[in-house]
Amino acid sequence: MIAYVELDLNRIAGNSRDYPWPQPQSCSRCRHPKLWCHGFVRVIFEGFRQALQMRRYRCPKCGCVVRVRPAGFFARHQSAVATIRGALAHRISTGRWLGGVPGNRARHWLGGLKKHALALWGWAGVSDLMVAFDRLVAMGRVAVSRAV
Repeated sequence: MIAYVELDLNRIAGNSRDYPWPQPQSCSRCRHPKLWCHGFVRVIFEGFRQALQMRRYRCPKCGCVVRVRPAGFFARHQSAVATIRGALAHRISTGRWLGGVPGNRARHWLGGLKKHALALWGWAGVSDLMVAFDRLVAMGRVAVSRAV
C-alpha cells in the first residue's frame, strides 16, 4: 500500500534518518490504529543523483506494508505530476517535446494517456488529451500508465 503525504525531498536527500516522517493514522487494509516502523526502501526521483530512502510502516495485525510517498507523484513514476502535465501540454500545443525531459519517457506518458482516453471515452477522449489527463487525475488514476 502507498500513503501519499507532504514531504520535503531535498531534506530527505540530506539525511532521511533524521527527517520527521509522518506516520499514517491507520492501516490501509484493516484499519488497525497502530503501525510499526519497518525500515526504509530506496526510491528514485527525477532531479536527484541517488535514490532516496523512503520510510515504510508495517501493520502488526494483518502484516500489510505501507510505503510513504510524496504527494504530487504518481505511483511507479519518477517525475512529479506537474512535470508530466507540463511536458504533455507543451507537446500537444506545439508539436515539440519540452527540453529537459527525456524523449523516451515523454513518449511513454503520451502513449499511456492516449490509451486511457481511448479506453474510457473513445475517440472523443482522444480529441482533447489535456482534459482527459485532468479527468483521470481527478478520478485518482495514473493518467500516463500503460495499464488501463
